[in-house]
Amino acid sequence: MMSLLYNEHYKLAGKKSIRFSFLIMPLIICVLPFFFSRLIKATGGNVIDFMSVISNFLIIIVFLAIGLAGSILANEFQSGTVKLLLIRPRTRAMVLFSKWLTVQLYGIYLLISTFVLSWMIGGIMYGFGAGYGLMFQKVLLAYGIAFLELMLISTFTYAVSTVFKNSAFSIGLGIAALLGGKLVTEVAELMELSFGKILLFANTQWDQYLFG
Repeated sequence: MMSLLYNEHYKLAGKKSIRFSFLIMPLIICVLPFFFSRLIKATGGNVIDFMSVISNFLIIIVFLAIGLAGSILANEFQSGTVKLLLIRPRTRAMVLFSKWLTVQLYGIYLLISTFVLSWMIGGIMYGFGAGYGLMFQKVLLAYGIAFLELMLISTFTYAVSTVFKNSAFSIGLGIAALLGGKLVTEVAELMELSFGKILLFANTQWDQYLFG
């Protein structure tokens, strides 16, 4: 299993799109202070407030994970390189699981790097002496919810890609599931349709269970 994971990580490291994806959140973290710096300072904000602002952009990481989940296997079918994996002394289940786990680890890498970098940039700009109380717990909760949502939607996208072997279709369906969840919930609520509560994609927004 470790050899399969190493192989997947090696292939990801060679893709320009993956390397670029690790620059997206750092770029946002470095640019946002120009827009929110005065507001945070005017309200007596601190590093935790800055991290809270950044946590609102974690959905970008979910989109990136969807992109990888929909292409990590489908692209190998389209290019024919999947045969090189299947002829090795590894079961198909292990190959599929290693790719799924790679997607989850990719999301974790992005979340951790975003958390650490936002703490460092926020601390440099607003100081590290802020009290790590309830607000910090909410930031941690936002990251936890983002990971749960990432895991659910990326797993769905990956499952679709294994069946249809088409990255564009899988990614499109994954994005539709992510964005459609809120839309379905809001429409069902406006129309007072009780069955909307039991639809899968209406329950992918985990924060609705904690914050009403």
